[in-house]
Amino acid sequence: MLETTPVPVDSSRRRRSLPHLVTWIVAVVLAAASSLWMWHRLGSPTREVAWAEDSGVFLDERLQLGAVPSLLHPYEGYLHLVPRIVVDAAVALWSIEDYAVVVSALSCCVIGLVGGAVFVLARDVVTSVPLRALLGVIPAITPMGVVEIAGNTANLHWYMLFLAPWVFAFRPRSWWSSAGLAAAALAITLTEIQAALFVPLFLFGLRSRRGIPVVVAAVLGLASQGVATLLDPRLRTPSDASPLDIAAGFLAQPLAGSWNGDVRSIGVTIVHHGWWVVIVPAILVVAVLVLGLVARSGASRWFIVVLGVAPAVLWVAALRVNAVPSTFTEWNEASFLRFGPYRYAAAGSMFLLAAVVVAADVCIARGRVVQPVLGWVLVASVVAAGVLNVHAETRRSDGPVWSKQVHQQRATVCADDPDGTVRVEAAPEAGRWTADVPCARFDR
Repeated sequence: MLETTPVPVDSSRRRRSLPHLVTWIVAVVLAAASSLWMWHRLGSPTREVAWAEDSGVFLDERLQLGAVPSLLHPYEGYLHLVPRIVVDAAVALWSIEDYAVVVSALSCCVIGLVGGAVFVLARDVVTSVPLRALLGVIPAITPMGVVEIAGNTANLHWYMLFLAPWVFAFRPRSWWSSAGLAAAALAITLTEIQAALFVPLFLFGLRSRRGIPVVVAAVLGLASQGVATLLDPRLRTPSDASPLDIAAGFLAQPLAGSWNGDVRSIGVTIVHHGWWVVIVPAILVVAVLVLGLVARSGASRWFIVVLGVAPAVLWVAALRVNAVPSTFTEWNEASFLRFGPYRYAAAGSMFLLAAVVVAADVCIARGRVVQPVLGWVLVASVVAAGVLNVHAETRRSDGPVWSKQVHQQRATVCADDPDGTVRVEAAPEAGRWTADVPCARFDR
């Protein structure tokens, strides 16, 4: 059983903790609820459509290389262990006809597991159990998550990245929990190279011998990512966005999108009324995080810093490495309506909402009236964001539906040539992310 603690905490906070068994029961319930909630948010036909690398890379390489060789096969300079495990399970245990819907379901389950793990690992950072539960469901309720990054393996690395700081900062109290955390650290780092951003959090556990396996696992995973990058470097086309463009984009997408997933309408509002409509909320968010910093020391303070800075770092890195349209200061109404939310923004939103929840917990635990009221207002804003953004138009909503293609191909190509191979398409671009599936797979 995984039992963790970051830094020494006072006895009053320990007394407010849930018993270990209850903690794990709540974690399981949260994991199941988060998985089902994300599945509901995806809706149909989104969950029946394969997305990008799920088909044209991970499935193709699983069929060509086999189960074990494909697990650590580099793609675009990186390793993607957890996504490949999900794809392997979908291929091995279910019919290829159900591949898209199974991958969507398993990906939702991974999101739920991440949320449940965060709930357990955050018990000495967030004192309030209800707020810790809210923290755990953030991966499932983040407004922009459903647009692109949820329900597919191509973007599972963002959720593993969200788990990284909670795993890295805690030192195990037993060798069993050390083994569990080491396995989690290895899975994270073999899936997401950007987890290196949170390596300094291992400083919390340097005094514990039981933390050594966790550090070693993380270093091993990141070293493997480095080797993969050297052997199979990713082609990069640097962005031409200026620092002002990057800052403006951050306000219009990760920050504003944390409470309203419809960033297109936010962009239109900016064009009509000016950038102050996102600058003022940004000032308020920064003020809240600063208040949390000065109100408490220890792990909570460090996590407010880490969770508050991570979205900006990820956004800057994403726009510097990827040549996506990002001259936000020059965008007009048509530009905002055309491009919509970026997946990097959805990932940053998770960290930003988590930082707000941690700050809210600090406010509620201090003062008599003003700070607790402010804390509950922050909590209400996060809950409202999740409730009011349940559904959104996803980038997979226009198909093509995987099972329908399989039926058609089986009735035509495979009927005439049982030893042949058919091409099954995935979103978002027709013809780009096709998978070559042997007809023999349809009978398994």
